[in-house]
Amino acid sequence: MPPTLGDVQQAVGRLRSVHLIEAQALFVPILADVFTELGLELTSVSSDIDMHKLLDDQPDVLFVDADFVNQEPLRLINALRMLVPESVICVYTGQRSPDWAKACHFAGATAVFSKNAHRREIVSGMRDALQHERFTDVRLRNGE
Repeated sequence: MPPTLGDVQQAVGRLRSVHLIEAQALFVPILADVFTELGLELTSVSSDIDMHKLLDDQPDVLFVDADFVNQEPLRLINALRMLVPESVICVYTGQRSPDWAKACHFAGATAVFSKNAHRREIVSGMRDALQHERFTDVRLRNGE
């Protein structure tokens, strides 16, 4: 039986704040709804990396659309891992290479989601990530 929202909130414990890096404002409400479903609060949004804000805020979860950042994504993930070492870093990408997904994990991502992932898969994967388990969605694992 899949975990309930209460189970996730109990497992998550202190995890509450989410910083979203998303250049396309159209997707912010949809992703905010996913975070709410997980019992998380979207506390800040930026269209690109704001290192000072992240350093000051130390969000519990960092959700990054890696396709629209001004830096090379793998270097960015690595820099974010050093900047917010306790954060769960979730990468959202249009890349479909299993090797690229593995490289994201190696760089410091906790979870890697394809932009073709279904909502239920993102929710499920974030549940895993919130428990500090690595997650890669099916489409990325299969290179679809």
